[in-house]
Amino acid sequence: MLVVIRDGKELSPKASFVAQLFELSSNTRFLYVFRREEEKFREKWHYDKIQLATSPSGTLMHFILLALKPKDLHDEIIRRLFRRDLSSTVKRNFLYVLSHALGHYFVRSTRTARIIRILRKLNSPRIFLIDEYFSLRLVDLKRLKKLGTIIYVSSDLAYDFFGDNYVASRLMYKLERDAIPLIDMVIACSERDKLKYVEMGARKVIFYPNIYPVEEFELCNKDQMPSMSIVLRDYWDFRALRSLQEAFKALSRINRKIRLYMIGIRPQGVPKNIELQYYDYLPSKLDFLKTLSKSWIGINLGIHMGGTNQRKYDYAMAELVVFSDNLGARGDLLPYEYTYVDNHDLAAKLKQLLKLGKEKIVKMGVENRKQAISLAEKQREELLRMVKSMALYNR
Repeated sequence: MLVVIRDGKELSPKASFVAQLFELSSNTRFLYVFRREEEKFREKWHYDKIQLATSPSGTLMHFILLALKPKDLHDEIIRRLFRRDLSSTVKRNFLYVLSHALGHYFVRSTRTARIIRILRKLNSPRIFLIDEYFSLRLVDLKRLKKLGTIIYVSSDLAYDFFGDNYVASRLMYKLERDAIPLIDMVIACSERDKLKYVEMGARKVIFYPNIYPVEEFELCNKDQMPSMSIVLRDYWDFRALRSLQEAFKALSRINRKIRLYMIGIRPQGVPKNIELQYYDYLPSKLDFLKTLSKSWIGINLGIHMGGTNQRKYDYAMAELVVFSDNLGARGDLLPYEYTYVDNHDLAAKLKQLLKLGKEKIVKMGVENRKQAISLAEKQREELLRMVKSMALYNR
């Protein structure tokens, strides 16, 4: 039996991918154990899906920590009194970020006595799949360790994600470091992260980058005019806006008309030389990649240090040359990925690249796609071998 543990209803793309590998390699029964923040006080039991309620201590800490986030406290009261959802972008000040880290550490625990009793009664071997760092505290890992094998699927190192707040970062480092001795295998998302987990004392680590197989999609013809793509989610707060402003400064220094495909944040102050194609969201991954594939270049803006930047590989799969800032470049190598340090550097390098012409730039994008597919296939085979061996061992 594969028991997937997730704080949240939807699995991460990586955990879903790993679960599919188990399904392909063996006749594994699945049990989904999760918690939903919006229904933290309710339990729901179904044959293959179990929603756990937050523990009393977690509930108490939830309301204590709201004091560090006055706006959240206000919205929580309004939501409960009038059943209105008040969601908006909040500036990540020191206390706000720290309260999130404390929440991961103290608020995520659930009432588990019943599920533990049920798992103990099952005769089939158990493999536990912990989906990302915010699920580490959902169920007591020491108790799970006595019941089966634990796999930890990481999409970000927790302390890297909170790296702009020293106190929060050290707390999240402790969260993962304390869990590592109880985990049989870590699935990291880059060679860089793999090395970090080894330093934490992980017994076995393999990596699968943030490249998720999608069914073949038809690449669009590249635009005739120079074109670029930027993807920035609107919940990435003021740092995303600041990074976008820097990118716009660079584009304004290029004395050419440029078509820009912007997905996510609604841009303000668009330079006059930009012909904007804006999408707030593209729910289909195939439509998303197809839209990206029209452009020549992807500008990859990093928001934090965790994991491997997924947008870099989305650009590569769409056959784009990639320009990454220092954070966006983390993780792995692409043949045609250029790093820049500020908006002047980005402008200078974009000017030089555009002088090569469309045909040369398109060929460079093709090489990026080949590298992404090759890396994904190689690491998928390694991951599949691991899954098969675990499935056999736990029969």
